[in-house]
Amino acid sequence: MLHGIEGSDYSSAVDIAAAYLPNQQVGQYPGAGSLTLLPVTRRVALKPPSIEPADLLTPGRDPYFLTEALAALAARIGASTVVIDLRAGATELSAPVLLDPRVQRVFVTTLSHQSLVGTEHLVKQLGQRAPALQGQDPASSVVITQFRNDVHREQAERAVQQLSDALSSSLRLPDQNTGQDGATGSIDTQVLSDPVRSPFREELLALPSSWDAVLGVLRNCQIAQALEPLLPAPADTQPRAEGDAEGPDYVELRRRLAETTRRFIYAEKEGLSSASGFLVTDPLRRLLGSHRTEPPIALVVGAKGAGKTFMYAKMCAARTWDRFAQRSGMEDVRISAPIVPVLESTHLEYRDLTPQDLREAFAASHGEGQAMGTGAQAIRDHLTNGLLALDPRDDTAWRRLWLECLMMAAGLSLPEDGSGVEAALAELGRRTKAVFVIDGLEDLMQSLDSEAKRTALRVLLVDVLTWLRSLRGRPLGLVVFVRQDLVRWAVRQNSGQLLARYESFALRWNKEEALRLALWAAAHADALPEPLDESQITEIPYDDLVKKLMQVWGRKMGTEKSKEARSHLWVPAALGDFNDQVQARDVIVFLSEAAQKSIGQASWKDRVLAPSAMRNALLRCSEIKIEAIQSENQEVGDLLKALQQVRQQVTVPFELDEVGLSVSEADSLVDSGVFARGKDGRYFVAEIYRHGLGFGTERRAKVLWHR
Repeated sequence: MLHGIEGSDYSSAVDIAAAYLPNQQVGQYPGAGSLTLLPVTRRVALKPPSIEPADLLTPGRDPYFLTEALAALAARIGASTVVIDLRAGATELSAPVLLDPRVQRVFVTTLSHQSLVGTEHLVKQLGQRAPALQGQDPASSVVITQFRNDVHREQAERAVQQLSDALSSSLRLPDQNTGQDGATGSIDTQVLSDPVRSPFREELLALPSSWDAVLGVLRNCQIAQALEPLLPAPADTQPRAEGDAEGPDYVELRRRLAETTRRFIYAEKEGLSSASGFLVTDPLRRLLGSHRTEPPIALVVGAKGAGKTFMYAKMCAARTWDRFAQRSGMEDVRISAPIVPVLESTHLEYRDLTPQDLREAFAASHGEGQAMGTGAQAIRDHLTNGLLALDPRDDTAWRRLWLECLMMAAGLSLPEDGSGVEAALAELGRRTKAVFVIDGLEDLMQSLDSEAKRTALRVLLVDVLTWLRSLRGRPLGLVVFVRQDLVRWAVRQNSGQLLARYESFALRWNKEEALRLALWAAAHADALPEPLDESQITEIPYDDLVKKLMQVWGRKMGTEKSKEARSHLWVPAALGDFNDQVQARDVIVFLSEAAQKSIGQASWKDRVLAPSAMRNALLRCSEIKIEAIQSENQEVGDLLKALQQVRQQVTVPFELDEVGLSVSEADSLVDSGVFARGKDGRYFVAEIYRHGLGFGTERRAKVLWHR
């Protein structure tokens, strides 16, 4: 019918087709509507098509004549989405659709070499001829299918990287380098260029004949969940009108979120007074679950800002191990062992409860009374004296010194001649149980400049824990909160083996846990339009988690009808490094900054955080991140400081000679997740670092999305 039209007015063809299409409906499902099938032809004879592309794209017609006619037909019958199933590859018949940048182009490929190369080539060609304008046109997508996770994991990872690079090249940033696109456009490109993986399912090899049965198979295979990143926003979900007086007071919600998260940025400022109010993560669950009937003897490793001091404070606030477990949602931990702090961060602030209160309470019940006044400073002085006096090669002397620190915290008198320490602690274990906790080791080891410090830390992390395990019945526990870089520095040999032993307790935040932390912080601050019990957040399925977070930052980084990236994908991409890690402090800083900047954004009535505020919050997040790295890892911190002092403007990706780094120095930054090396040898910088370094991005961003 379009072929028979004179000129570009396709309204008559749309009128005729719209009259017949109701007969082509399949099913009617509550909340999902129906599917309408538009046949390509009614002729079943095998012969060449009677209509060629030249018959449609005649001179004088818009080059997008076909897609606009299909859109007009869909609008006439009330359809929300048009899905066109094209033949594989680029053909003359498919070109009018593929070359329209307003069409969301979805390519399906297997891991076969020919299929991958062909898809990559086609995506890049379209990027050159019909690139999608980021934020206005829908981004192209790739679905990788017909593979098994247990067999093809490495091939799938390589395919994701290969196709992600091609997809990013098909996006074009707006011509005007605005604050929004210029500062954070590469994050959007990174999110929008992430291929979708749909592993092999046998059920899809033989689909049944009825549409209802097909839907049942698709539900069982969770196809909708796999393809969720490709789905358009629901047509009935629109932001609240600006003049609508109903609804929550978003200014007040933003103020609450900003104030609460500002206090959480530095957990040591919260003190020990409150035992409630923390997110129960998988590492904490495993730590508690592995020590239901005996005190824990473990290292809790985490980077600066991962939440070590926060967990230490909450553990002390609970006073006993079983009470800490109860407040973490675990009711079957049966050890009523007191928490006894040995060392704490020098920056920890106190209110109505201090670590010294816990030490004195334990000493009053189980100590000898003579040392009830022993405080953290006395213990710290005892260790400092040991650093000056003890032979770095004498591991036995250092183990005795650490055990003396445990005795001092427990209120036990130290033997005058230094002997009998082990016997005294063993006797304490026969009388009672206790869980000693140590934090703030970085304060004691401010400069890693001596063999004595290395020996002291190694003996604590290895020998002291081994000795405690040797006690009959293991009555005394010890939890040491320590940075990973300190572990590697102190334990020269087999540090990997030591870290692997305690890997399940390590404070590492992946993207899903970061999202849960964001929802927990908003719920804890009472900053959600629909209040939520924060204790239930750890049990919320991922899909429901994403839906509840829409109250915080909407579905997209823009309006529902925009072509922006989905918010729940954008945030972890903006805050994570190339090792796929997101630090808890970075999430809290982001929420605090974004909430504060959103207070004046009165036009956004469907979310707490405004998109522009979220984008602008990244600079401060990046600055704090670099400051933390400089105090945590001197080698990486010095390299970041040198990068900040580069005089010329650096655009990502870049060559090493542009920033004055050697290959070995770049490798160190790659291992730390700061850098990623592209296929062409140039380097990318994770967004959480790029802003603080002052680096720019290419106009047509090509971002390596590392998984």
